[in-house]
Amino acid sequence: MKLKRMFCALTAAAVLAASMFSLTAHADDSKAYSDEYKSSPYYEKLTAALEDSRDKTTMEKALAAALSQEGYKNYATEGADLDKAREDGLLWTGKELRMNAHDTGNTEYTRWAQTWVMGGEGDAQYLDCDWCAIFVSWCLYQAGYYSKDELKKYYYAYCAEPRVEYDADSWILAYNLDQKNVWYAPKAHHKLDAYNWNTYYNIDIDPFEMPYKPGGLVFFSWDGSGEYFDHVSIVVDYDQDTHVLTYSNGNSAGQVITRQIDLDVEEEFRGMAFTKNSNRIMAYADYDEIKPLEPKKITAPNTEIMWDKGASSGLRFRTNSDSKIFSVTVDGEYLGSNVESNMILHEGKVIIGRSEIVNLEAGSHDLLFTFDDGALPLTLTVTDENGIEDKLYGDLNFDGKVTVDDATVLQRAAVDFVQLTDTQTALADVNGDGRVSVLDVTCVQKYIAQFASGTGRAGQKY
Repeated sequence: MKLKRMFCALTAAAVLAASMFSLTAHADDSKAYSDEYKSSPYYEKLTAALEDSRDKTTMEKALAAALSQEGYKNYATEGADLDKAREDGLLWTGKELRMNAHDTGNTEYTRWAQTWVMGGEGDAQYLDCDWCAIFVSWCLYQAGYYSKDELKKYYYAYCAEPRVEYDADSWILAYNLDQKNVWYAPKAHHKLDAYNWNTYYNIDIDPFEMPYKPGGLVFFSWDGSGEYFDHVSIVVDYDQDTHVLTYSNGNSAGQVITRQIDLDVEEEFRGMAFTKNSNRIMAYADYDEIKPLEPKKITAPNTEIMWDKGASSGLRFRTNSDSKIFSVTVDGEYLGSNVESNMILHEGKVIIGRSEIVNLEAGSHDLLFTFDDGALPLTLTVTDENGIEDKLYGDLNFDGKVTVDDATVLQRAAVDFVQLTDTQTALADVNGDGRVSVLDVTCVQKYIAQFASGTGRAGQKY
């Protein structure tokens, strides 16, 4: 299975309080667990495992959750006894469209991600993630590693369609892991993108020497080529003497199962290429010491942005954040996320593709950009300049006259509070000196006050 995108599903933010580590923390929503799952032995095992691990670390809690699900099967294959599966509480019955989706799976864990985390039924944002990734995120959630709202934000960015597909930072950011707690094998070196190069610490680490701990995360490239990060699992144990790694994972032979791999052995493992098993290890990460990012006040030079429906490109502006965009909402409605929606943030510059905003009606709109390190609200004013026959110098709101409202916009633009469109910038240059400044504001104010001179081109046709 080619799961280079599977890590889109894996998310994390901050460790919750100890009181949040039991099932009761998530019992406030009836959709957190399906009725079928609640009637199965796996729910009982999960409840017992979380109770027994109440005083243990977050990583140990996640491992306990994983081990409690041993034997859970994905019945999303043709020829399965679906009635028996439903009786056993092993089948998500809410979306038949996924019945034969082998990789995504028709499991309690995919139901949880699709229906509960994303908050809807048929109208929920469609998630396209392999369930090994969703299963690990489910285990980390059971351990209290993140909240539902944090999960939803990350799922939108890394697992919804359209989604992001970077080489390394897509799944590392999806966990919100501190790079100091991530160890990369030599096979992963070429996957570390230049965007966050200065944040990588443990590079080219021998897979035999990685500090594996129970509950930590291991990322594989099954064919040993390093071309894909195509599986994720939770460490059960690692024997330093024999180099045998024991791990728990979902979507392995269609079920949750504990397996072992001898890193010294050169073999054709699980039907993949003949290679030394240590070549299959891409990275290891732990998260017990992770602390949430310090809240950051995101700022931009312009708090108001003007954009015209006829513009050949989207809108651009700079911020003080160097993190990726997770989502963008317009007037409370989700617009999209990241690169495949033509919305990116690179070196502090946000670029939103024209196709994403061309359908907005002329007028004022509230924008909210959510980043990894904070959120930025902006006001977007959309104009429709093609529908205006006669444009006047100084008329920045295109109402056919130059008024105090135009002077106010011009005044704010002169001090960089407002980012004007190209046409508005031309109309704002009332004195004709090639720039927008307080001198233009003075001309407009004199024009409104009906001065005989000093008004520049205010009121004249453009």
